Amino acid sequence: MRSTYPVGHLSAILAAIIMGLACVLAADTARALQAEVSAADESTVMASYRAAMANGEESVALKYLLDFTEKTKGENAPATVKLMHRYGSSLYKDGEYREATEVLKEALKRSTVAFGESGGEAFEMNMNIGYSLSQWSPSLSSRMKYFDRALEILRESGEHETIAYVTALINIVVNLMDNDGLSGGYSMSLGDDYEKYNEGLLASYSPEQEYYNHFDKAEKYVLEAAELAKKLENEDEFLSAKTAIAQAKLNVMETADLMAVPSGVRGRINTSTARKRNDLEEDRLTAAVNKLSEDVGNNDLFLTAANKTLMEIAWLDKDEERMLAMCASGTLNAATEYHPDRLYRIAEDGTVLAPNFSFRVSTNIFKPHRTRGEPEKDKDGNPVRKPYFIPVCVDGQLMAALINAPTVTIEEFR
Repeated sequence: MRSTYPVGHLSAILAAIIMGLACVLAADTARALQAEVSAADESTVMASYRAAMANGEESVALKYLLDFTEKTKGENAPATVKLMHRYGSSLYKDGEYREATEVLKEALKRSTVAFGESGGEAFEMNMNIGYSLSQWSPSLSSRMKYFDRALEILRESGEHETIAYVTALINIVVNLMDNDGLSGGYSMSLGDDYEKYNEGLLASYSPEQEYYNHFDKAEKYVLEAAELAKKLENEDEFLSAKTAIAQAKLNVMETADLMAVPSGVRGRINTSTARKRNDLEEDRLTAAVNKLSEDVGNNDLFLTAANKTLMEIAWLDKDEERMLAMCASGTLNAATEYHPDRLYRIAEDGTVLAPNFSFRVSTNIFKPHRTRGEPEKDKDGNPVRKPYFIPVCVDGQLMAALINAPTVTIEEFR
């Protein structure tokens, strides 16, 4: 029996079939055209990529590839996501921190679509966003949000009690220490004196000030690292010593921070308390150095970091005897660098000017301060000289002279 359909119904069916065929033909045509265009464009893109790489412009080169891959594979394709991550990391290396942050955030967003919230390179992306934020954003909580998410990803993948996890913790602590996110501020309250003043028992009154900092936020990471390091000694016998160096450095930095608080402000520590705190860290560092010295070749970077912190303690304590001993042992010469904010002033011709004292220093005391991206320039467009001061033990009192000592005596070590 033949079925019959209303004319209108048949027309609709035919229209649907024709539309379907048209869509298929259009898709095939689009793919053919895309393949033709892609083949033509690819050689142009690769030529541009190679030219940019030859000129040392990695970010420009990667952008060529990224733009091309977005067009040919789609914004959320795995290859596109990985390229965007590389592009953001390259911008970071160039010192373009704000732009790098935005690119890396977009890469993370696309990665979630392509690989899921924790898949692909999500761990590395979160860490890199935290690093990038630390270079320009004053918000400590913003970068810690990404650092904490990176650690969460490692835990989700069963890597909690691993060297990779401890390494991530230490890298976070180092970042927080290096980018001045831990110094704090002041709060004010009425205090007990206000009642006495209000009752007429005091002639004058000023609100009570209290200083606070954020070292506890970094401390939570380093304490977790120290605890895990004990469990992982079978995998790396030096891990506890390496972690101890980061812990000591953090504590020494906080001691210096609290010593700088003005008198009369709660939270400040006195010289005696600072010395006691530093003595504890010196013991921690000495034990770490003794352990790491069992394999100097593989632990050289950590030994250098430990010696820098020991020197920092000597500076804070104004322990001249310890500094001289470090000069004699060669530790000071090899391990210590100081930022120019510890110098009095450097003349354009390289002469160091300290209070009541001036002399031309050996060229090996200074080296250029290299920064990522465009160097700072003066009003005339010339690069600003930013050398580091490296105490090379040329004379016994040079260090003291360059940190506001009123006079200096030149005395060479023999």
